[in-house]
Amino acid sequence: MTNLIPQKFLYVFCFALSGVTAACMGVALAGLLSADPKGPDATGRAVALVACVGLAGTSLALAAGAATDAD
Repeated sequence: MTNLIPQKFLYVFCFALSGVTAACMGVALAGLLSADPKGPDATGRAVALVACVGLAGTSLALAAGAATDAD
């Protein structure tokens, strides 16, 4: 049976999708924080923003590494 989706493509796609999703969530959280920076849950949103940005950076770095990995 032939492999229709190469494993390298699958890894790059999954890492890139999770990175872009985390980046979008970071933008949404930044918008919420800018609308109400001193609200009751501002600290939780700031922590979530840092986590989303870190996850986005890590996932996109893994996608780039998987894309340039030698076969």
